[in-house]
Order: sequence, then structure tokens, then C-alpha cells
Amino acid sequence: MANELIGLLGMTLIIIAWLPEIIETIRKKKAGMELRFILLYFFGSASLAYYSWQLNSIPFMVLNSIAALIPLINLFFYHKNKATPK
Repeated sequence: MANELIGLLGMTLIIIAWLPEIIETIRKKKAGMELRFILLYFFGSASLAYYSWQLNSIPFMVLNSIAALIPLINLFFYHKNKATPK
């Protein structure tokens, strides 16, 4: 039980740390990453989320699933800004 609480606390702290970056990306409507980093980040996080699910490690599964959403947000704005004429 204590290990799960420590895992949940760690997960929560990391998510809180990510929030300003996520909010800033959405506010600026501009990707904060290059395409190659977006793809590496997404596939790495998605792989870890799947691995965590296989281990039945809920805190790490949630954390890595949210980590996989961050590059998807960046990918959306990357393509949106690339398609928009300047």
C-alpha cells in the first residue's frame, strides 16, 4: 500500500511539473519540439505505457500514457502551423 502511494505521489508531482509546458504549448498554438523528437517521445512513452500495463503498474501506466499525449499535442500544432501559410 505504501509503495502504491509513493508511486501515485511521484506520478502526480511529474504531471504537475508538465502542466505549465502543456498549457504554454496550447496557449501559443505552436509545437515546442522538432518532429523527430515528437515521434521519439511519443513512441517511447507509448511503449512504456504498454509495458506498464503488462506489469499492472497503474501509476506508471497513467504517467506514460499522459507522457504520450504531450507529443501528440505538439504534433497537432506542428502540422497545423506547417499547413498554415505565413
